[in-house]
Amino acid sequence: MNCEEATKLMDGYLDGELDPITSQTIEQHLRECPKCDRAYKTHGSLIRALGNATPYYKAPAELRERIQSSLRKEIGERPTRNGGQNTRSLFPRKQPEPRTILFGTSWNWLALAAAIVLAAIIGWTLLPRLQRSGADQFLATQLIASHVRSLMANHLSDVASSDQHTVKPWLDAKLDFAPPVVDLSSEGFPLVGGRLDYLDNRPVAALVYQRRKHFINLFVWPGETGSARPTMAMSHQGYQLLHWADPDFNYWAVSDVNANDLQTFKQQFELQTSHH
Repeated sequence: MNCEEATKLMDGYLDGELDPITSQTIEQHLRECPKCDRAYKTHGSLIRALGNATPYYKAPAELRERIQSSLRKEIGERPTRNGGQNTRSLFPRKQPEPRTILFGTSWNWLALAAAIVLAAIIGWTLLPRLQRSGADQFLATQLIASHVRSLMANHLSDVASSDQHTVKPWLDAKLDFAPPVVDLSSEGFPLVGGRLDYLDNRPVAALVYQRRKHFINLFVWPGETGSARPTMAMSHQGYQLLHWADPDFNYWAVSDVNANDLQTFKQQFELQTSHH
């Protein structure tokens, strides 16, 4: 099996849809091909991240009991057929009296309708937050993948320089925005360089800083005007991520440094950029 065939079958292999012989063939190829093995692990991490980010809600026991009670009552009220289709009843069936819609409705169904309306109101309120949370989780997976690629492919920077006056003009000429670039050597985070990347469906700036033997990728792209966001920290797949936004830009810092070092980096970066 070659790489092209393995790539075509990768989705089916990850979903467990292939026959045992084909699965064993792919497994053998993954052991022999580091490139496909990395792609397999990255794809698998993405699937797990999406699964973890998808919200799941269990119905309250009271709501389930109401539904089951209503169904039992509905089934119990159905007439039992003891004869053929043309068998006539010995006793005439009393015609139901006309009822208004409101007062003829079962209280169980009214309670169920009220529960559905309440759930809709709650969902309408929380859905934007849940969607944002899921989007952040998906983006975090992309950021980690980009960070790892930059280390594995030895492609940390397109412009390698510790001089911010070299890195910034290069990025300004390649992008439709001017990202802030500062040197934090005196604070223990020397600038290594910068490169172009592609995240969240748009080109972004990736600023590379160093902390002892570790690298920090700081991804920068324009934010919504005037929409500063509080700092959000997360740990995923052994990496630390830190997200914040000011009225002009979105920032995501990714590294395998400890959380305190990444927080210090963020504070020093904000301090320096506020002076520009």
